[in-house]
Amino acid sequence: MQPQPPKQISEYANACLEALVASGLGRTVSLGGAFGLMHYFEYRPTYDVDAWWHESVTTEEQQQVMQVLVTALERYGRVQVRTWGDVTSIELQTNIKKVFSFQIARRSVQLEPAQPTVWPGVLLDSFSDLVASKWWHW
Repeated sequence: MQPQPPKQISEYANACLEALVASGLGRTVSLGGAFGLMHYFEYRPTYDVDAWWHESVTTEEQQQVMQVLVTALERYGRVQVRTWGDVTSIELQTNIKKVFSFQIARRSVQLEPAQPTVWPGVLLDSFSDLVASKWWHW
């Protein structure tokens, strides 16, 4: 199954992905979750982005990625960074309501290599990995 760019991408998601490309840090993450699945099958709308850290990413690169994402979102409203367990969430709030999040987690298992996306350098989880991660949460 060949991935295709999603037809509906939120302005916030696109701003974040373009910022990662421009910074040269796109290689540090792989897109997953519902946003990743949208590249294969747009079964429901989503405005958030879920991603995995690349296995070779350094702590310094993680900090750089978070700063790039915060900077990309600050022009839209208030940005908050939250961390719990292995997950970091960069969240955008407008009018005291969360309207977008870019969540990145540390991956424990990967079934197949990630693939390129329309954002140069940013990778996309394989269909097998995306389905397996959804199945695991049920």
